[in-house]
Amino acid sequence: MPKKSRPLNLEEFDAIDWDPVEAENSNLAKCMRRGIDESVVWEVFAGDWVDVEMPVNTAEFVVVGPNEERNQMWTLLFATSSKRGDWLRPVTGWPSDADDITEWENQTGQKWGKSSKRRRPRTEQKRKESK
Repeated sequence: MPKKSRPLNLEEFDAIDWDPVEAENSNLAKCMRRGIDESVVWEVFAGDWVDVEMPVNTAEFVVVGPNEERNQMWTLLFATSSKRGDWLRPVTGWPSDADDITEWENQTGQKWGKSSKRRRPRTEQKRKESK
């Protein structure tokens, strides 16, 4: 029976628990089949992600957020690792659907569009290069 996901507090976790891709039942291999790797997870967590409540089976947490270039919105599911309670284990994920994007927009007050520009401020180096 599915349960509801709960809010994720990243401060409770010290590491991301990825299996080697060649390991049996590897979470990395499963996520990579869906286009998700370590960089996607880090990019989402570095940006404007939100918790989304939805029914889950093996996961505990569901987050929705854009990648660094802001050209893809991701829905990512996580659980607490069985190896260590302070490790966060990716379970699965997918490109966000319209409902997840609407929830992200409602929580952030931002409007999503694949053509939207990066919202990160330009670095001093980038400003010098553009002159």
